[in-house]
Amino acid sequence: MSGAQVQIYVITVVATVPPESIVDELKDHGLRVKQVLAALGQIIGEGSEQAAMAVRALDAVESVDAQQTYRALGDGH
Repeated sequence: MSGAQVQIYVITVVATVPPESIVDELKDHGLRVKQVLAALGQIIGEGSEQAAMAVRALDAVESVDAQQTYRALGDGH
């Protein structure tokens, strides 16, 4: 199992912390921040599972979830 595989993660920040305030800290832990969704209290980023584990340990982080892709049934022609 390789920790180098890059995955997209949705990071949910605790309600008392503005998401913008932890972007640098996420980057310091190896996550590449793609988008900050301040109104939702979430940050979209990519990195290895090792980076995600490090980010999960931060006090300001409520959860770190791998992005899921869904396809509607009957989407084919």
